Amino acid sequence: MGTFNSSSEKVFFLVGFSDWPHLELVFFVIISIFYSFTLFGNTSIIVLSRLDLRLQTPMYFFLSHLSFLDLCYTTSTVPQLLINLHGLDRTISYGRCVAQLLIFLALASTECVLLGVMAFDRYAAVCRPLHYTTIMHPQLCQALATSSWVGGLVNSLIQTGLMMAMPLCGHRLNHFFCEMPIFLKLACEETKRTEAKMFVARTIILVFPAALILGSYAHIARAVLKVKSTAGRRKAFGTCGSHLLVVSLFYGSAIYTYLQPTHTYSESEGKFVALFYTIVTPMLNPLIYTLRNKDVKGALWKVLGKGTDSGAVSHHYDWPQIQVFLFVIILIFYSLTIFGNTTIIALARLDSRLHTPMYFFLSNLSFLDLCFTTSTVPQLLINLHGLDRTISYGGCVAQLYIFLALGSTECLILVVMAFDRYAAVCRPLHYTTIMHPLLCQALAIVSWMGGLVNSLIQISLMVTMPLCGHRLNHFFCEMPVFLKLACEDTGGTEAKMFVARVVIVAVPALLILGSYAQIARAVLKVKSTAGRRKAFGTCGSHLLVVSLFYGAAIYTYLQPKGSYSESDGKFVALFYAIITPMLNPLIYTLRNKDVKGALWKVLGKGTDS
Repeated sequence: MGTFNSSSEKVFFLVGFSDWPHLELVFFVIISIFYSFTLFGNTSIIVLSRLDLRLQTPMYFFLSHLSFLDLCYTTSTVPQLLINLHGLDRTISYGRCVAQLLIFLALASTECVLLGVMAFDRYAAVCRPLHYTTIMHPQLCQALATSSWVGGLVNSLIQTGLMMAMPLCGHRLNHFFCEMPIFLKLACEETKRTEAKMFVARTIILVFPAALILGSYAHIARAVLKVKSTAGRRKAFGTCGSHLLVVSLFYGSAIYTYLQPTHTYSESEGKFVALFYTIVTPMLNPLIYTLRNKDVKGALWKVLGKGTDSGAVSHHYDWPQIQVFLFVIILIFYSLTIFGNTTIIALARLDSRLHTPMYFFLSNLSFLDLCFTTSTVPQLLINLHGLDRTISYGGCVAQLYIFLALGSTECLILVVMAFDRYAAVCRPLHYTTIMHPLLCQALAIVSWMGGLVNSLIQISLMVTMPLCGHRLNHFFCEMPVFLKLACEDTGGTEAKMFVARVVIVAVPALLILGSYAQIARAVLKVKSTAGRRKAFGTCGSHLLVVSLFYGAAIYTYLQPKGSYSESDGKFVALFYAIITPMLNPLIYTLRNKDVKGALWKVLGKGTDS
């Protein structure tokens, strides 16, 4: 195996997703669509913030910088990925690889700092509204933006310089672009000292801004809770909601990748997680800020000549320009959901290696997701196609009942899966005794029955309310939207529903956190690096599903009706109604050797071994 560190004649082979040849075409189509949306959306935000006077404020000044960053950020990696997926050229020279790494790290580091600056801007707007214009002076805004860019560049130079000093063994990069953890995997010598220096730099550029953001939003939450006006609280939370969603997506995946030791880093998982901060987050940024922000939407309609300064959009069909795109993307996501979850159910039945408690519950989860999406997505596709936007009261109640039953069951199944992982990691010698087939069946039945009971309780409370109006500002019949239509005060009904939701959402979420706290404590005691990696690996996919599902569900169902935003609600619902069910099979197959082995065996491309 060759050793080199700076020879321009040497080239790397980017594996990309070539180890999944059957998925390359699907990835190529989806990523091309996402990249197109990223270019269009972020360019639109930059143009709108320049053209409309209402958007010439500190918040949109920083948002323009974020959009420009995302344009450069995706362009530094996605074209290379598309070429790779097309099979045209999977090689990249050492010089180009280092350049890509330098640019990518500089832009990513800048975004870390800029998100912290945006959190400070929201803190000043909410907690110091009377002094906001004085605090966020144009000169300070320019200085903060400049500091973000310079800080990102300096961090990139430090880390790239440390990497270039390492001799590398091998030319095979198991990734779709040149990323730092992959280089550390190729190092010929001990990298602990280099990793320690890099860790300090990453902590400064990643953890420190994240801590500042949490601190800012803690102060914001405390200030907002003191506001007596419901409208005031809603407006304050609304201005911060989009920023928090971007932060969660970006920092979650970045922390996973960059704040773990090289020996615990999984290249297969890393490729998948990297898709979030290189493709998904930059695409969602303009959607988040336009779908939930009246100023941006008003500016857009003004530019398009389709509205006045007060223009606001409330329905998917109020966005005729994007209906076709939404239809295509959601149809692709739904098709992947059907294919992926059906595949997991079939594999769990066909392969004896998957006849374990973990895959028994995973089969239940996949079946849930199939039903879950089918209860809403076909109606949404019909809606987007413009064929029929009406639904009878009986049909609406039936849809809500089925959706709530399935959603509640999934909340309980996820906590059962957390208990299964706890038993596997913390009680490995007693695992087969604890997770007896009879207990597994009982837990699955209790989950389904619990979801059914919770749905019956909430539906019975809803049907007793008199409703005023026939216009549901959503793409399916969702409980918070019904509460918005109530003709009378719903305080008592909401209180009863809140108790049911806490039991079915908050309590399982806390139990899951408790299970994983115990798992983390047990794993940290394991001396074997391979043992720690295997233990964390078995839980990684479950945690990712849990984070996506519970985050969106808690946002929708554990806030008062007065603070619920229908525009936000439609967007957040896409996560638990469409995105999570699609990601579930991808997460479990991309990072799980047992499932991949079973798949290759069924396809006739592998043996039992």
